Amino acid sequence: MRERHDTVIVGGGQAGLAMSAVLQLHRREHGVMERAGSANGGGRSGGIRSGFSSRIGRCSFPDTATPAMIPTVSRAIARSLRLSRSTRRTFARRVRTHTEVVDLTEDDSDGGFVVSVANGAVHAQHVVLATGPFQRPRIPEVSRQVSAAVLQTDPTRYRCPEQLPEGAVLVVGSGGSGCQIADELVHAGRRVYLSVSRHRRVPRRLWGKDLYWWLDKMGRSDVTIDSFLARRWPPSMVVTGVDGGYDISVRELAADGVTVLVQSR
Repeated sequence: MRERHDTVIVGGGQAGLAMSAVLQLHRREHGVMERAGSANGGGRSGGIRSGFSSRIGRCSFPDTATPAMIPTVSRAIARSLRLSRSTRRTFARRVRTHTEVVDLTEDDSDGGFVVSVANGAVHAQHVVLATGPFQRPRIPEVSRQVSAAVLQTDPTRYRCPEQLPEGAVLVVGSGGSGCQIADELVHAGRRVYLSVSRHRRVPRRLWGKDLYWWLDKMGRSDVTIDSFLARRWPPSMVVTGVDGGYDISVRELAADGVTVLVQSR
């Protein structure tokens, strides 16, 4: 990676790699900086890790016709989406792994930016922040009151049902990670309780088209979160990659034997 770029993308997850593919399509010189050991969140500090057999992500690249469900390993992304060879080479050539951005300041000399990393600095005319919060679990304060005899873990450390001691399991949260873990546990024969709050859900497909096709046509991918009504994300659509992939929901989990606990407010 050169020490000066037209554009620097901070983060080698799905958003960062998708942005890289778009810039490559428009022949814009750029580099990607990823703090983990591999792109798309590889390694212990990454946003989505291949260690989760149940995890898959959603991403769309410019040389694919539709958004696709992808395995969470950067090389597998290219294989599963059948990206062009030039785009595959982009991922290998553009991404600098083990490079954590520690500061971002304006470059008074040319009006660009100085991207500070542990071993130096990189200059760029444009910077895209493609980092996200998914690698940072939200631990409720009430967890401090739970007895030390009860094992507590989070999605960044959970790997499989066999990792947990015998007994019932309480999963807190009905987002993607919570539902996927609850689904995996109940199908492993565990007694599972799922704690949820107010929950919205929409059909996966409508009139033969995927939900994300409709959201894209409605322009939801072209607006910032600040323009969302009351800063609310679109209703959740939860999927899993187990057995080739299928949709899951709180209702379906309850039908499979999960005890759903509704949080009061």
